[in-house]
Amino acid sequence: MINEQVCKFVGCYDAALREQRSGQNDDDVMKAALDLFYNHYSVKFSMEHAWRELRHDQKWSSTYVAKYSGKEKRKVSEVDTADEVGEPQGRPMGVKAAKAAMKKKKSGKEESLAAIHAIMEVKKTVSKQKLLERLLAKKEPLTEMETSLKLKLMSEMI
Repeated sequence: MINEQVCKFVGCYDAALREQRSGQNDDDVMKAALDLFYNHYSVKFSMEHAWRELRHDQKWSSTYVAKYSGKEKRKVSEVDTADEVGEPQGRPMGVKAAKAAMKKKKSGKEESLAAIHAIMEVKKTVSKQKLLERLLAKKEPLTEMETSLKLKLMSEMI
């Protein structure tokens, strides 16, 4: 009996919320919901105490989301009631969030690419050092190109 009447009243209350005008408070919405219930079912709603206890329960919670308008105090109280109800299920990731996550993954690839470039620079430096060591160890007279290469490598190392 409670389930049937409360479910019917929840529908009337949601309809009253949808018709809520600016300047109306929760008491005005409640009066409108009671009037809708009486007009629709020709019976006065007698389970108001049960509805007040059950309205934040998942089964009877309102599916209608009121627009945030009005004073700042009102916004805070609406947010508090939304926290009490809580979301039963997590929301899936949106398109923009998915794209941002992909960009972050790409930036991870860029970091590894930068590390590879750093390794290549070290290898290049090591090969230049080995070449300079060979030129310095050479006992035969150096050609003009070898001499200029040796001077260039020595100036880069210093």
